[in-house]
Amino acid sequence: MNFNINKIVLWLKNGKIREIEFKPNKVNLITGGSHTGKSAILEIVDYCFFSSKSRISEDTINENILWYGINISVNDKNYTIARESLSEGKVSNNYYFSSFGEIPLSLISNNSENAIKSILETEFKIDRDAKFPTNYGSNYIKAGTKISLRYFLMFNTISGNIIENDEGIFFDKQNDTRYKEALPRIFDLAVGIETVENILKSEKKAELENQLAKLIRKNKAVSSKTSDFNQERVAILQKAKEHNVVREDAKVDEVIVELNKAIQGFETELTTNSDKEKLESSFYSLQRKIRNLKQFSSEYNKYKSSIKNLDDSLKPIEFLREKDSEIIKTSIFEQLVISYTKDLTSIRKSYSNNTPIDRQVNDNVKELEKELEIIKSKLDLLPKENKSFESEREKYFFLGQMQSKLEIFSSEDSPILTSYDEEIGALEAEIEQLIVLNTEEKRELTIKLTEEIIIEYIKESDKALANYSTYQPVFDYKNKSLLLRKPKTSHIENVGSSSNHMFLHLFFSLAMHEVIFQNKSPFVAPFLIIDQPSRPYYGTNGKRKTDDPESDEYKIKKAFELLDKFIETRKSNNGDFQMIVLEHIPIDTVSNLKNIHIVEEFFGGNALIPKSYIE
Repeated sequence: MNFNINKIVLWLKNGKIREIEFKPNKVNLITGGSHTGKSAILEIVDYCFFSSKSRISEDTINENILWYGINISVNDKNYTIARESLSEGKVSNNYYFSSFGEIPLSLISNNSENAIKSILETEFKIDRDAKFPTNYGSNYIKAGTKISLRYFLMFNTISGNIIENDEGIFFDKQNDTRYKEALPRIFDLAVGIETVENILKSEKKAELENQLAKLIRKNKAVSSKTSDFNQERVAILQKAKEHNVVREDAKVDEVIVELNKAIQGFETELTTNSDKEKLESSFYSLQRKIRNLKQFSSEYNKYKSSIKNLDDSLKPIEFLREKDSEIIKTSIFEQLVISYTKDLTSIRKSYSNNTPIDRQVNDNVKELEKELEIIKSKLDLLPKENKSFESEREKYFFLGQMQSKLEIFSSEDSPILTSYDEEIGALEAEIEQLIVLNTEEKRELTIKLTEEIIIEYIKESDKALANYSTYQPVFDYKNKSLLLRKPKTSHIENVGSSSNHMFLHLFFSLAMHEVIFQNKSPFVAPFLIIDQPSRPYYGTNGKRKTDDPESDEYKIKKAFELLDKFIETRKSNNGDFQMIVLEHIPIDTVSNLKNIHIVEEFFGGNALIPKSYIE
């Protein structure tokens, strides 16, 4: 995408309009003295981009302003966004918007914040599908909340607070919990590691996997209840047979019919013990066979073990074979060796672990165990003992009790429910079709790319970093910060100098934008506003020699050379990038740099709001 800020526009209460123009593909420098409103330019841009609070000074600035505005170009379209000034420190909800970039002499509110945001977010490819994941939510950002354009603007500013911060914070607004929590969530999208499509697929897959897990749990519960139900029916059938009220050969599915017949007065056939005796006889017979086979297998293993011991006594034969050329042989030597060798081979086959006898015995045991299980299930259906009722009343009381239990299990609320196998199969198929790209490799490559880019920046800055000029950059992905590692060690240096912190912030922000450009991420605009990078310098030792590596001017010039080269490199790669730098350095410090554009100098009465505008 292409983006640049064309103008800052201020509509004053006295009817005058103040405009400050910026150029694309330049380091736009505004330099001047203190209290001239330079830093307010960053606040004004933030305010016009829908901030929910603002630090624009009331004195001199807000007290004289009716509307704040910016004129921007986005993807070859020209827009003007203006917002009414603060009232008693509170932000306004009144906006003016022109889709043609018009800057009228006077303004009235003609649009809403949401409508303007929607237009801009479309340009930044941030649609309604770009939301925070369902597995993420807090008191500040709820799961499923739309990702705002404002979160990506964290990549576009380096405020004075950041430059002077020595606690490893490299993004603005990290004292605001909402932005602090949003940063790790939008970072991969911002730099091009992730795509909205992949995130949506990942979210959909997680949702389907959650549904699948629930169905599997339900299916297990149904299976468990079904098993309990079947066990209950077997118990009821067994009791009915013990009391001789149903046929001995009645099956489980016939219990209700048989009980109904008994209750309605039908005579049931007397049960006999003949079938039970036959089944029990077969059961014990199979148990004996299995026990005998297992005992045989145990004895056979002992036999093979004893045979194996003979192997050791015949091992000298192998030795003789190996030393054949060195032995003086008698006439019967060869015959004896051949005979013993055959014996040795035969013995080894005899004690092999998996002989045909082993396999046959194991197969027989498995078949007999299957038969045993079938007979056991049949025995479970037969009465353990025959009982009789003392009276007809007791008989019908028993039948009613049994039927009540069966009716409970046979109702619509019975645990015999339709399984969820079909739904589970459909979900598994849908999950399989969702191809979610694993971004871990791209994340690792992006970290390496960032560090490689910063290595080049360190080389370019050279002596300005003093003894840190040979240190290696470490991109701390987890904390989204930049560290320095001592060469050929794992030691992370605690960088104490505020001037070195300034360079680290420049390195980090420029590297982020280079990665964003290479990964073609559409979410972050190619611009950067830097508020007074020379803060750590002037006012310390006052040295002004530009060729002295220890002087303030040498270091700040190196910083601007870095910015200048970044713009030049971007243009050579057919890309766009705009910087706005708010400074108080003399312009002759950077006058020889190709891509520096001096916007204005706030000296001698000139300021964000010049004296001539309010006198």
